[in-house]
Amino acid sequence: MLKNNINQEMAIRHGDGPCLVVAGPGSGKTYVLTNRVLNLIDCLDIYAENILVITFTRAAANEMRQRFLNIAKDNKVTLDGIPKFGTFHSVFFDILKTNFGYDLNSLLNSSEEKKLLTVTIDNQKKFKVSLDFINNVLKDIKLYKLSLEKNEIFVPTSLNRNDFFKVYQNYQEKLFLNKKLDFSDMIFKCYELLMADKKILNHYRKQFKYILIDEFQDINKIQYDLIKLVCKNQNIFVVGDDDQSIYSFRGSRPKVMSDFLKDFKHARVINLNENYRCAKQIVKFSKLVIDCNKERFKKNLVSNRNEIGKVEIKSFIDASEENNYIISLIKKYKKLGNKLSDMAILYRTNILSNSIISTLSKYNIKYKVKNDENNLKDNAGLKKTKSNNEDYINLMTFHLSKGLEFNIVFIIDTNDGLIPHKKSIRDNDLETERRLFYVAITRAKNSLHVCFTTRRFGKDFKPSRFILEAIGGRNG
Repeated sequence: MLKNNINQEMAIRHGDGPCLVVAGPGSGKTYVLTNRVLNLIDCLDIYAENILVITFTRAAANEMRQRFLNIAKDNKVTLDGIPKFGTFHSVFFDILKTNFGYDLNSLLNSSEEKKLLTVTIDNQKKFKVSLDFINNVLKDIKLYKLSLEKNEIFVPTSLNRNDFFKVYQNYQEKLFLNKKLDFSDMIFKCYELLMADKKILNHYRKQFKYILIDEFQDINKIQYDLIKLVCKNQNIFVVGDDDQSIYSFRGSRPKVMSDFLKDFKHARVINLNENYRCAKQIVKFSKLVIDCNKERFKKNLVSNRNEIGKVEIKSFIDASEENNYIISLIKKYKKLGNKLSDMAILYRTNILSNSIISTLSKYNIKYKVKNDENNLKDNAGLKKTKSNNEDYINLMTFHLSKGLEFNIVFIIDTNDGLIPHKKSIRDNDLETERRLFYVAITRAKNSLHVCFTTRRFGKDFKPSRFILEAIGGRNG
């Protein structure tokens, strides 16, 4: 960005007191956060050690820290220290390490969590144990811890309430006896500690006088309650977009944005509505999609770019025809000077990638698949570390595309029952699915190709209702 727009400037120069920054896709939220930290230090004389910046992934925290250091260097600002940049888990686990003596060996990894829970359930000799069953019980345990709901309110999906709480109690006892923590305990135990010990709480209140939170829409209840506990002076600055809240299965809720305004009644609200990423047609299409959601902050999103860009919505008889068309476009874009790494193929669930992967392999087009463990796999199926020397087209789910951007994006299999997913249709969770589609759309900078088929599995299929809404076929 060559210069700040007026809303970015207001956010950067915000002083004391609560502030909610509603940041649409590509609106420069990282730019605003890092420059605000510098402004606190350079213009408001706040000590770096009194500033805490929280985001959701280690990579994002490291990137933000480095960008802050670069900005400070470019502006010739001498630092007396470096603010703390970290994830929720790293920040609050540091508090547990300092006060309880936990270390990294205390943490169970995902495999160890499953083993411990399996032993717990086997001891009861009551349930037929399978991997899916264990995963579902673990999901309920995590949601219960992170929701802070009372026993009589929480509704598990894996077991009836009585059986669930017996399993939960035994699982927690085993963790305690083995002096171990699972991933959720990094937050849960810290919350218990700060609620119980005012001396420790006041220590961290004095240390973290200014708190900034990135991706605020992804926060869950216990994380939010922890933050409210620590920021007694109300110098809290949160940046988020309720339209990009897509992690309800982890306990996040887009409603947290409106809750913030109820809890911090005098909060300033700043809208970052200029999209520096997406060309005009892509922004227009994304608005037509997301405006159908009712529970959201209304936004006047506009593209800051002069380019019109391209949005193509195209139907195909079947997956084979869809795949061949995508291959032809990949070759065309390459001839026009685009790299494979400038392109991404996005899909709702991993299983939908099988067909296009087979076709990419057939035509010897290199690809990399980003999976939930953040591993990359090449054409041979071998795990690879990231490499800026090899050229691959990017394949990933909508969820994993969040935070990324590509010149050219292909969204495949945009059929009703796939997006929105049939389970979400059944559970009446269309707004979450529409947000997920919106996230996928707004990964595209210049060209967006939305593809759907009319036949799948020997049956007729309809295009996604989200496409029909956006192009005016029907509403709701």
